[in-house]
Amino acid sequence: MFYISKILRRTKSTTWKKRIHSFGYLFKKLNQLGGMSHGNQIDVYKNQERILCNMINTINNAKFRILIETYTFSPDLVGARIRDALVEASKRGVEILFIYDHFGSSKMNNKFLKPLSEDEIRLFAFNPIWPWNRTGPLLFRDHRKIMIADDEISFCGSMNISLNPGRPFRETVLRIEGPAVWNLLKVFVESLFETAQKVLNHCEIEYQKYFFDGVITQVLSSNRHRDITSIQKSIRLSLKYAKRACYFTSPYFLPHGTLKKAIIDAAKRGIDVRILTAGEASDVPLMRLASCHIYGQFLEAGVRIYELQNQTLHAKTAAIDGVYAWVGSFNLDHWSDFRNLEVSVGVIDRCIAKKIEKHFKLDLKNSKEIFLNEWKKRSILTRLVHLLSYQIMKL
Repeated sequence: MFYISKILRRTKSTTWKKRIHSFGYLFKKLNQLGGMSHGNQIDVYKNQERILCNMINTINNAKFRILIETYTFSPDLVGARIRDALVEASKRGVEILFIYDHFGSSKMNNKFLKPLSEDEIRLFAFNPIWPWNRTGPLLFRDHRKIMIADDEISFCGSMNISLNPGRPFRETVLRIEGPAVWNLLKVFVESLFETAQKVLNHCEIEYQKYFFDGVITQVLSSNRHRDITSIQKSIRLSLKYAKRACYFTSPYFLPHGTLKKAIIDAAKRGIDVRILTAGEASDVPLMRLASCHIYGQFLEAGVRIYELQNQTLHAKTAAIDGVYAWVGSFNLDHWSDFRNLEVSVGVIDRCIAKKIEKHFKLDLKNSKEIFLNEWKKRSILTRLVHLLSYQIMKL
């Protein structure tokens, strides 16, 4: 396979080469999902303020176009910083298209958006919640988080454009340059058409920037409405063909069907499967209670589950065997699996995979592991609360 041979030529590590050879079949299967490119330059960020500063700096330096897609756009300090940067960019003649989810951005108001409208920034609310404006089922939401500047620089990950009151979110976002930007652009084009049946101008010219020492990257998306499930397939493939370890970070943990089965089957095969999810600081407490109801099924199979303490988890990542990693908007729950528009970026690179794995293990130091014997000792009242939460969240 072309991409694998590129990696092998670049490394002198015998261990790394053996891992690549053992993963050859998985990479071949992943390649069939599309969105694969080589020659990308990627930086990993997990600090919310640093991510925001990088995004604003990119907006300030944009020359002709900025594309933004987000689930939550809030009229707060973070939202205002992005809004004001976009207004200044528009005054310089930069074309700006902005998609936000109408439900996820329910706190938005016309007063806050007025400066954007006055500067002819094109705003699109995905699937308005009002019945007379709705373009799909009420629970069909756009959960993607993408920003693309000048078709050259992109950001993709877990961070919304909003301020979390109290504790800062624990995020993970990738800054990407290279051919993968073109693949993210195609995802944005799909979202734009899904939102407003519009086609982006000049999107027929494929992006050409290439880094010869860059990494292999795969842009994956999910849109059940259009029968697009490349993210789900990549997760199942990773679990099926993993040789050593699968580490997942998902603030909302409520997998169903084939995704649930793939996690359990991998653990039963002896793979070190670990799940880091939100603890009591969750921004969706009901989801955390619902997750507690199903912990036993995974713990009995050998999956290790941890809850992050004293920080609100919002990152969505995976690290597979120190070889493959992905970062995006996809949670291991049925909302991401069956209802939302989602996007993830997979990276086949030792350094990136190790960095994601390192972040995961650092988070474990601030986490509480859930043990099966303790889970079984829950009181009747606690069990009832978990069960009722589960019944509500699985609707």
